[in-house]
Amino acid sequence: MGALILRHDWSATPIGTMDQWPPSLRTTLGILLHSAFPMFLFWGPELTCFYNDAFRPSLGIEGKHPAIGKRGKEVWADIWEFICPLINQIMTTGAPVYFEDQLVPFYRNGRMEDIYWTFSYSPVYNDEGNINGVFVTCTETTAHVVDRKKIEDIVALRTRELEEAHEALVHSNNYLQQLINLSREPMQVLTPVFENNRIVDFRYKLTNQAYANYAHATPEALHDHKVSEVFPSYFETSSFINVAKTFETGKDDNWEIHYNADGRDLYNEMNAVKLENEVVVHFTDFTRLKHLQLELLHKIKELERSNEQLEEFAHVASHDLKEPIRKVQFFITRLKKELEPKLNDSEKELFTRIESANVRMGKLVDDLLTYSQLRTPPDQKEAVDLESLLRQILDDLALEVLDKNATVQLVDLPVVHGYRGQLQQLFQNLLSNALKYTNPGQPVAIDVSCSKQQDNGVEYYQVQVKDNGIGFEQEYADKIFQLFTRLHGKHEYAGTGIGLSIVKKVVENHHGKVWAESKPGEGSVFTVLLPVVGEKEEVKSQK
Repeated sequence: MGALILRHDWSATPIGTMDQWPPSLRTTLGILLHSAFPMFLFWGPELTCFYNDAFRPSLGIEGKHPAIGKRGKEVWADIWEFICPLINQIMTTGAPVYFEDQLVPFYRNGRMEDIYWTFSYSPVYNDEGNINGVFVTCTETTAHVVDRKKIEDIVALRTRELEEAHEALVHSNNYLQQLINLSREPMQVLTPVFENNRIVDFRYKLTNQAYANYAHATPEALHDHKVSEVFPSYFETSSFINVAKTFETGKDDNWEIHYNADGRDLYNEMNAVKLENEVVVHFTDFTRLKHLQLELLHKIKELERSNEQLEEFAHVASHDLKEPIRKVQFFITRLKKELEPKLNDSEKELFTRIESANVRMGKLVDDLLTYSQLRTPPDQKEAVDLESLLRQILDDLALEVLDKNATVQLVDLPVVHGYRGQLQQLFQNLLSNALKYTNPGQPVAIDVSCSKQQDNGVEYYQVQVKDNGIGFEQEYADKIFQLFTRLHGKHEYAGTGIGLSIVKKVVENHHGKVWAESKPGEGSVFTVLLPVVGEKEEVKSQK
């Protein structure tokens, strides 16, 4: 640049020839030309331009160079609106200005370019101490700014991506929270807290609202808290011990717990599963069901005690009543014999009714005694041939069979495993009823048959006793098995109302089932289910 300054014709410029230049200009140019830092000088009223070799590359290959000796407005016409106010400000006030990475587009290399600069404008004083120029130190930072902008763009892009990913994660977490909140089963995801390589607690990572309700909180409020902060006593229960064991061994666990601490009284079925560095725990609260079960067991025990007392009373009362009944019968018979010659027909009828009532009382006492004894079955069951048993019963009922002109068919009756005496009472009551409740003038037909049936996966012998008697309304089919239930008056059909209760009790002692089906005037069918327990069958066909 020094050579260009020397060759330039300065006579036509406002600052005149070089020999006319003041010392202040010469000194400033000496600093400018000998500096390796880009510098530019505006001098004089026309702001004549000077610059050094370090500034030369900033003007580009083509465009403003050479600008030595030209007026500032001519050289920088494309940015004059920006720099002219700065120059005037400095020329007037003497206050320097500084800009960093300032965009100053101008024409170079055959086109307008966006160029970034870090520069300062400072006043230059003449020999008289007045401001006569503006000294510019500058460096082009376009590459730096472009690179920084690229980095900023990349950072902004990555930031947006992270924000989007965070939003997606928050959305996913919220969605997951909403999903697990839909579950009515309490659930928690726990991370272990270690001290000296030992698990000393767990921390909530995730819970659902069903679980948070037990802590009177929300899932958000429980997050990252230690379990012991919410349930201080859980260390002493399997809620901590078993969960820690699951984390250490990696084995799933399932157990029941009565959590009777921290003001709670809960019965839970717990399940713990390890997933990487976490344990997923969920449980089913069956507290209400457990309390009902305990209450039911209490009621059952009370009922058993009541039944024992009632049966004991019935047993004792039956024994105690038999003797007075026998004495009553003895004295009635003796008194009737002594007074019989003096009795009229009405008085004889009265004695007959007394005797009949006493007989019914004796039969009732016997049936009560039989029913009370059914509570305690014999020690062992035995193989019972039902056909042989029923033929024995029919022999005992031979007079009734003959009196009713009854036909009894026994078909395919098996050998069952049961209590012989009780089974005899069962079928004797059923056959007695079939012979008792008959239609007058109609031949009595009774069929006893057997087949095998499945009920809830259990195999049974289904024994049916069918008759063509008077029948009854189906609405009474359950009621007739209740104690002392009678559908007919004692003057129509004799009985105590205990026979079918004995039938039901015997069937229950054999873990079977019994029911009745009937229509008035069309007879009845009593069905008895007795379990098949694997003994060898001996089925006998009708002879």
